This record gives sequence, C-alpha cells and structure tokens, in this order.
Amino acid sequence: MTLFPLPHKHGFTLIETVIVIALSISVMTALTLLIYNFNKISVYNETFAKSSGSASAIMREIGSLILPANAILQTHTFSNGTYISTSTSLVLEIPSIDSAGNTIANTYDYAAFYLVGTTRAYRLLQPDALSARASSTKQLSTTMSSLTFTYGDTDFTKVNTTTVDVQTQALVKQEVLSDHRREQFRLRNY
Repeated sequence: MTLFPLPHKHGFTLIETVIVIALSISVMTALTLLIYNFNKISVYNETFAKSSGSASAIMREIGSLILPANAILQTHTFSNGTYISTSTSLVLEIPSIDSAGNTIANTYDYAAFYLVGTTRAYRLLQPDALSARASSTKQLSTTMSSLTFTYGDTDFTKVNTTTVDVQTQALVKQEVLSDHRREQFRLRNY
C-alpha cells in the first residue's frame, strides 16, 4: 500500500489572523498619533516663526533707516498726511542717496514707522526726486502686540538716540506665542 501524504492546508489560523489585525491596528494608531503630533508641532513652529520673524523684521527695517538718519523729526508732512513722532510712531530725516549709494548733498528722504489698529505695523518711505530710494508703504507686521519708541531727549532737535521696543504675539490652538525685542539705536552723526 502506498501512502500519500495528506495535502497541506493553505491559509491562516484564527490566532494568526487576530495577531495580524492587532498589529495592524497598533501600527495605524502609531502613525495617526505621529501625523497628529507632527501637524501640531508644524503649526506651532510656523506661528512662532511668524511672530518672532515679524519682530526681527521690524527691528531690521527700523535700524536700517535710523542708523543713516540725520534727525528724528517731531513732525513731517508726507503726501498722504502729517506724521508725528510719539511713543508709538517715529519720523526720520535721512540723507538721499544716488544709485551708487553715495549721499546727495542737501537732499533728504523721509520715513515714518507707525501702527494701524493694534496689530499692524507699517513703514512709509517718501524719497526726494533725486534719490535712488523708491517711494513705498510697507506692512511690517500683522502680529503686533506693542510698538514703543523712547527718545533720548524731549527736544527733538537734540534727539540722537531712540530705544525701540517691539512685542509681537500670535495665537495658535488657544496658546499665545510671543516675542519681545528691545534695542537702542543711535543716529549716524552721534
């Protein structure tokens, strides 16, 4: 008599199937948590960068115009209205420059930094007709918490320094992220 081996059954047992399903659920849960946490951290980092980057950009922009400025003006009339240097706004007189970056004698450009509402900071630049600078209004931030200017003297003809205090903040998932920068700037001839 010849014995034939019994055919092998192909397939999974119930235990093997349950183990595979349990492992699959564990992997899916881990991936879901990983994606959720990644998105949460990504939104947090993006909001923090927006707030912090905004404060840095404002300081860079203000510094780039205060350092070459001749004077901080108490008031100046621009094409769209009169701006006054106060604790929340700054008006500068800056020597005009030609396309090579050289100063043009007895010719001035004017800049103003100011808030609109409580969260938006702007820079207004009005150059002389001979200047290489372009006339513009630039929004510097939409995340302002406060913008404060402190002047080195109450007589604007004697002001040679100003301290700029910038605070920005942004809300992300009911958490407030903020940045605070404070710097003193000296005018070019002091």
